[in-house]
Amino acid sequence: MFRTDILDIDTDEISDKVFKLKDHWVSRSDYFGFYTLGRCAYLDGKTTEYKSEIAVLNPILKQEFGSLYDVVTEHLSEQFDKPVMLNDAYAYPSFHIFQSSPILLTQSGAWHTDYPHVTLGLAASDPYSFTLAVKLPSGGAGLDYKDPDGQERYLPYVEKGLVGHCGSIPHRISSMKTYVPDEFRITLQGHVISINDQLTLFW
Repeated sequence: MFRTDILDIDTDEISDKVFKLKDHWVSRSDYFGFYTLGRCAYLDGKTTEYKSEIAVLNPILKQEFGSLYDVVTEHLSEQFDKPVMLNDAYAYPSFHIFQSSPILLTQSGAWHTDYPHVTLGLAASDPYSFTLAVKLPSGGAGLDYKDPDGQERYLPYVEKGLVGHCGSIPHRISSMKTYVPDEFRITLQGHVISINDQLTLFW
């Protein structure tokens, strides 16, 4: 159901680059610090900003995180036994950024399944979704999901761990377990879907 693989990445370097690009963060909450680095299909896919801003940000992301994308695409290509490629027509995988807040002790994400392909008018097949944990708060972080019997389960993340799953599994961002001021939860988010028989990496 879920697959976790540990990647050979420098999480401190990646985090530093995420903060370097803070001018490109998009605020996603009026109540606590939740941001995305750039645009993504599930929040912006039907907006004009999705296309206009990724044209600017994708080259920046490739410049700053090119080696990270190489690791991720190589790993996923081996997993699927087929090349996985970025596509400039869609937002590159990018980052969720949560700043620690007492509100997040009781606030989870909304239950959902992933359908960015529908939002973007792509193929009807379900996407493969992944999360790569870059920086986690000291109390940990993870994913809530529902098993085939509808029971709620918790999957803890580990730094450098890439968690992949079928996007049709009901899931949500889990609440924080402890609150420590000035900590961050930073994860790389993305999807893989077949477009014209090419496995495409996007967000």
